[in-house]
Amino acid sequence: MTILSIQIVGQPINLIVKAETAPLASLPTDTSNAADGNFSVIWITDTQYLSESYPSYFSALCRWIVNNAATYNVKMVIHTGDLVNVEGNQTQWANANNSMSILLSAGIPYCWDAGNHDFNATCWIGDEYKAFNTLVMADTSYWLGSQSGGMDTAVHFNVSSWDFLVVNLAFQADDSDLAWANCILDAYPSAHAIVATHAYVNRTGGYESWANHLREVVLATHPNVFLTLSGHYYPTNGVRKTVGGRNELVFNRQDQDSEMGAASLRILTFDTANDTISIKTFVIYANTFLTDANNQFVLNTTFHNDSVQDANVPEFPKIAVTVFCLALVTSAVVFLKRKTKLEFVPPKI
Repeated sequence: MTILSIQIVGQPINLIVKAETAPLASLPTDTSNAADGNFSVIWITDTQYLSESYPSYFSALCRWIVNNAATYNVKMVIHTGDLVNVEGNQTQWANANNSMSILLSAGIPYCWDAGNHDFNATCWIGDEYKAFNTLVMADTSYWLGSQSGGMDTAVHFNVSSWDFLVVNLAFQADDSDLAWANCILDAYPSAHAIVATHAYVNRTGGYESWANHLREVVLATHPNVFLTLSGHYYPTNGVRKTVGGRNELVFNRQDQDSEMGAASLRILTFDTANDTISIKTFVIYANTFLTDANNQFVLNTTFHNDSVQDANVPEFPKIAVTVFCLALVTSAVVFLKRKTKLEFVPPKI
């Protein structure tokens, strides 16, 4: 491990480069279930009322994921924010930590972004808890990096030679956070990418001011982003959109059933042979799948966004990603000069 200490505007910043030689190896390959190419991503969101009033359901949600990870070939769990209801409430954070630690202890890969209930201008204490501590997460094989103390996170995995990237952005992330996201996406232009954020598409399928800014600054410049996931808005009644080749999904049941609704999850099963993503919704406390058209459906996808013209559009599934340490350090210095605190951990080799 190499640590570069750089003094910028009076603040020491450590850039951690986990590599001994260049070039870096491709993202680690996981060949389980590689024969049919199917794998799943689990999506949970807006669990603030669970952390506040129903912590046993939050834990049950995470135990269900652990118990069914092999069945669905789960490669990643994505939490799109509002982990707690009151940003400074230590009891709620302890509850969220206890539940998400079930995934951590079982070795289930996961990531998150901070929702509007998780922080304010002067308070973010999520990183004080093990399940959301970026130093703890940096020791996992799938972790790429974080920004703003863990309010934004980035992870990766690989299935059948397909490099998969997830970039998570906090509620109304500022321009330094968006620059960080661009740095991650630019570093892996051939990786198929999901951008997850707390609030993006609203309940009517439209975009508010920050969402439009995200589209212009990040999404419109990266053809490898084929999917966005977001919560926050309730009710959403199955809102989903297609923008070019990018599917945009909203999911949030937080107020359902006396505020127990977030004890639900979405299973996104990727069929790489047939270019589809099948979505199912399971409710933990009812022990049942929701089978209406808003909660069970199939998306067609080319796994990249055709509306963004770029010579680097990835071909599926044959991808070779070669990223040089020098390029990463150069990118880091550029952003550091913009007074952006960069917390980027490249893949382990």
